[in-house]
Amino acid sequence: MSWSTVGIVVLSLSLAFAGGGGVAAQEAGPAPLLVIFDASGSMWGQIEGENKIVIARRVLGGVVDGLAEGAEVGLIAYGHRREGDCDDIETIVPMGPLDAPALKATIDGINPKGKTPITKALETAFAALAGRAGGTTVVLVSDGLETCGGDPCAAVRTAKAAGAEFLLHVVGFDVAGEDVSQLECAAQAGEGLFLSAESAEELSGAIDRAVALAPTVPAGRLAVTAVADGELQDAAVLVADAATGEEAGDGRTYASPDTNPRVIPLPDGKFRVIVQAVGIKGDVTREFEIEIADGSRVEKTVDFSTGELSIGVTRNGELSDAVFKVRLPGTGEEVASGRTYTAASSNPAKVRLTSGTYAVEVGSVEISGGPSHDLGEVALEPGGSAAVSHAWESGTLKVGAARGGELVDATLNLVSVATGKPVAQGRTYKSANSNPKAFELLPGTYRVTVSEIRGPRRVIEVSIGAGEVVERMVDPAASE
Repeated sequence: MSWSTVGIVVLSLSLAFAGGGGVAAQEAGPAPLLVIFDASGSMWGQIEGENKIVIARRVLGGVVDGLAEGAEVGLIAYGHRREGDCDDIETIVPMGPLDAPALKATIDGINPKGKTPITKALETAFAALAGRAGGTTVVLVSDGLETCGGDPCAAVRTAKAAGAEFLLHVVGFDVAGEDVSQLECAAQAGEGLFLSAESAEELSGAIDRAVALAPTVPAGRLAVTAVADGELQDAAVLVADAATGEEAGDGRTYASPDTNPRVIPLPDGKFRVIVQAVGIKGDVTREFEIEIADGSRVEKTVDFSTGELSIGVTRNGELSDAVFKVRLPGTGEEVASGRTYTAASSNPAKVRLTSGTYAVEVGSVEISGGPSHDLGEVALEPGGSAAVSHAWESGTLKVGAARGGELVDATLNLVSVATGKPVAQGRTYKSANSNPKAFELLPGTYRVTVSEIRGPRRVIEVSIGAGEVVERMVDPAASE
């Protein structure tokens, strides 16, 4: 396929646009540029106290300033004349030699009113470029919100099937957490890239990259299919040059056959690929290297199938409330956490994780000092199950303060003799409901300091075994 340096930038500015700055001039010489400006009503929304339309005008003005002298430029706007009209699309400036001051003045005069017909805007752009020699680069910047019921992906496919020669890049801004699979699909159908931007700086960089990219399609292809438990799995794909680490492409599979496999054009070379599953827990990152040679197509299926990990905790033979954490052994990254409680419906706790090896730690909620225990590593196979458990032992120590048969208000501080670390504290008050005060402790010996409020204190040592209940009433004023 033969390509020339022709550019279309579709700025769907109903999204939360932020930041400014210009776009570097095309290195390959003047490039025809068709700007499609979304002037939908949502442009009056604000980002950091500034209306989006004001930010968008400034950003687009920077794009114009960065264009090479003599570049051929046109301007299409939509949503700027009538509310609720999905046909409100106007070619304000037909394709022609760049008049930067006039174009910027025109952009500054656009005021948002209507809807966001992204699909019809693309179709209008394709129609305007009909019959032009060479290929066209299309760069769509969008938050994914088509408000007129159109299908951008279908529009791109239709144009391609009709023989149109263009390259489509999509820049998604402020779309984290949104389903922009339709825009991912459009980028894939247009043989281009989906570029994500979640800040003003990233947005400026994404537009710079999109405009500066050569309007030629590399012959090689990487097709990544992400699956889990026999179904298509949503995953983010990042491709970098194996030698330099420079990003070469990215995308997201979603769980739709329209974008899964995610096909990324690549030149010949060696690349490192990182695929990260979205929406599931566990070891969700897979890395591998590929080589594109003589425009080859490399197909990879990345399996994130899951298994079930059960975590059970008891204390003195009964179900026990505990917190747990599941980590990746190599990095220590926490991938799951939870609590067992004491009901059979939740203890053992069941966690679904991608296959892999995990380190599990539990911490007691019921035992003073919150002791923790490392359960070691456990391997989980795809579709399999694994179980780990821990049995705590404890005893109950009741400590009260009294003098001459009368309860005394005192603070209590308990320190493990074995470790020298504090494990519990409390206060007796003068109520039989809290004096003596009970502590659930690991078996061992404890140094207990009983300090009467605004009075004397006394230190005692008490040993307690598993399952024992030991009670000590202490007179803080008594001699040792």
